[in-house]
Amino acid sequence: MAHTVESRITTPASELRERLDKAERQLPSLDTATVAGFLSNLDRMDVLFDQLAADNVDVRSEAGRWDDLQRQIARNAGRIVKLANGAGGYAALRTQNPPATAPWWQLDAMIAARRRRQTRSLLITLAVVAVLLFGAGWAYQTWLAPDAETLLLVDSLSSAEQRAAEQDWSGGMAAVENALQTLPDNAELLIWAAVFAERLGDEPRAQAYAEQAQAQLAGDEASYQIQLGSTRFRVGDIDGAVSAAEAALRLAPEEPQVYFLLGNVAEARGDIRGAIDAFARAGDLADPDNPQLSVVSKMRYGMLLQQLQTMPESALPDT
Repeated sequence: MAHTVESRITTPASELRERLDKAERQLPSLDTATVAGFLSNLDRMDVLFDQLAADNVDVRSEAGRWDDLQRQIARNAGRIVKLANGAGGYAALRTQNPPATAPWWQLDAMIAARRRRQTRSLLITLAVVAVLLFGAGWAYQTWLAPDAETLLLVDSLSSAEQRAAEQDWSGGMAAVENALQTLPDNAELLIWAAVFAERLGDEPRAQAYAEQAQAQLAGDEASYQIQLGSTRFRVGDIDGAVSAAEAALRLAPEEPQVYFLLGNVAEARGDIRGAIDAFARAGDLADPDNPQLSVVSKMRYGMLLQQLQTMPESALPDT
């Protein structure tokens, strides 16, 4: 009796396409149960590409999809590492899937390196700002003989910065409110008070200080939003800084300080290309009216551009 057997021949090329399809579908919905298999699938596709290249098979279409998948993996590195931690950790997964030397097996190391670079960049920036502040303070005290109120303001702002770095919101609020007893109309102190109140979860007090600051700035809403965003950035409120920066951008799209703030925010979020674009724009707009901001912006632009050029291709942010 004759039988018809339905079969399908699987070739390396068809296997590669099937695995690409699976990986593209899986990535958006990865979980702790599927992350190890997803990474192993990438290993198999890597082998298939080498095999097909050796056989002179045209896989240009698949190579384009593969490159796009690598960029998506780089963008989702934090999420993938978090899922891997839930599945025993990246180190354990590498041990279970030797040799595990491909870039997708090193996402935890890539993220750690990125954070070290961001920290180093931030420290350099803070050092530059500290030098500028020190120089300005020295010149001010040497030639302009500051009065007691000016000294109180400088000391209070320095104390606010220090408390913010320590995440001591109550201490920062106390320092600022103490200064406001003598300088009740100082917009910068009022904005610091509003931001510390936000950190403490005291929305009514935050709103009250914010309204006082806006009144002191005589309706200059763009300047208020820039100062608010910069102060939120200093206390680590990145989302709040973004909100203020976007509001300022709508009000003053040609203001260089807006783009400087956007550059800081983008860098803190790991968006290197976005930060480069923002600092370049800040530097261009600051010339020639604000040479100091122009110099600092261009310095940040150069540092990030050099950092981008030294990043491995698989870790580059998407364009």
